[in-house]
Amino acid sequence: MKLVSLPNRIYPSGQPHDAALSADSASFDFHTVTWQADGFGFDATSGEFFTASPTALMVMKALSEEESRLQILDRLTARFEVTQSTAERDLETFLAELGHIGLVPEAN
Repeated sequence: MKLVSLPNRIYPSGQPHDAALSADSASFDFHTVTWQADGFGFDATSGEFFTASPTALMVMKALSEEESRLQILDRLTARFEVTQSTAERDLETFLAELGHIGLVPEAN
């Protein structure tokens, strides 16, 4: 099981769709999304809603605060029962997925 999975975009029909599979996912900018503690996000610029797992939420907030990978790893290992190596592997995978769909620069 992956530690972090991509947020889901919720469409007006109320049906969640995986952001990674969405043709317009490149319009998502985590800097403009306001995240609630329960993983619910709202982008006031696009009017879109999102849901995220607790781990994805933690990473998205850390990215929006421009934290380094090491700072994010520290957050993950402090909050969740996960080894440093597992957290690092899963974070790298998550960041690569975000980069692949255009949500963060791939070099981030």
